[in-house]
Amino acid sequence: MNGISAGDFPPQFLRDDGRRTATVNERVLLDLLSRHGPASRADLARVTGLAPHSITRLVEPLLSRGLIAEGAPVAQGRGKPSTALHLVGSAAFSIGLSIMTDAVSLVLLDLAGTVAAMHTERLKDTAILPACRQIGGLIDTAVAEAGWDRAALVGIGVGVTGYFIGDGARLNPPRLLDSWALMPLDTILAEAFGAKVWVDNDGNVAAVGEATLGHGRSMGDFAYLYFSAGLGGGVVAAGRPLRGCHGNAGEFASILPLDWPQPNLETLRSSFVNTGSTFEDIQAMLDGFDLHHPAVDRWLDTMTPSLNLVASAISATLDPGMIVLGGRIPPALAQRIIERIAFTNPERRGFHRPAPRIVVSTIHGDATAIGAATLPLRAAFFDRDVGGE
Repeated sequence: MNGISAGDFPPQFLRDDGRRTATVNERVLLDLLSRHGPASRADLARVTGLAPHSITRLVEPLLSRGLIAEGAPVAQGRGKPSTALHLVGSAAFSIGLSIMTDAVSLVLLDLAGTVAAMHTERLKDTAILPACRQIGGLIDTAVAEAGWDRAALVGIGVGVTGYFIGDGARLNPPRLLDSWALMPLDTILAEAFGAKVWVDNDGNVAAVGEATLGHGRSMGDFAYLYFSAGLGGGVVAAGRPLRGCHGNAGEFASILPLDWPQPNLETLRSSFVNTGSTFEDIQAMLDGFDLHHPAVDRWLDTMTPSLNLVASAISATLDPGMIVLGGRIPPALAQRIIERIAFTNPERRGFHRPAPRIVVSTIHGDATAIGAATLPLRAAFFDRDVGGE
């Protein structure tokens, strides 16, 4: 599998100390507390099927390492009052970065899944070395302003637009990121930022973010459409990212024939240019465009057949419960798209094939940066395929 993600980062690199990693069984409890919130020992025993003494054996080391804590006792009927266990957000944190063709977004995420800081700024220079210097400064400022201890940093997740070429963490991004193309990004970025780095495609990590903090909390099978300079995405199956043999699952734009319109935000920007409204880049457009401008209506009219084909192909091949529209697209524009999409789904004997529900992402902020920030935390504490007893 290509790229470095939560499920395939070598566990030996995670065991710096006993505090910043967890055994397989500990991860079961941490994952439950992450997904469902505070729970008593009895709740955890009931959900996991483990005996109470086994739960106690797992809980005590987590308490002693400061990864979880107990709340005040709460009386629930007869018997001894129970205490709820919860994750300690300050015990560990991660950084998530979204590298776009015109901007970078950063997120600080704590162990409890709280986004403590979010920053977006234009890239002054998209060449990889000056961009790394700018991003490094952004990281230092964000951590200092949050008042967090750098020693609690688990790692940095990075989402980059582009597809993997089948050789480690080497991506093939759009032309505007030429100097990032075909480079060993995991090594370069780890050296630049002085921390462990997870690298993945922007659509993949946005889907991971949705799985962790968005619709994925109630739906285990969904496809994520990532709108940015291009159209990408990710697939989540049974609550886990489905990355594919080469790490490129979710490259939904490849469904479209070469002569079909590409439904992305760069073609929307071109639609504005054609009506005499010029924006220097996508971020400038997103900062100030009118959702009901004729350029938007024209773009929707042109792109609807392409979106219908993509949605129909996803429905037919993956059969997800949801298709989530996200990325950099404004929620109100995503809703206008939802109102137009129609599946190819002919009736047979009075029935249509069950189709996925199309919804707007519930992630507020840069979904890629948020998803990228979850990768180090998942690898260290929540992913059950990593770690040891």
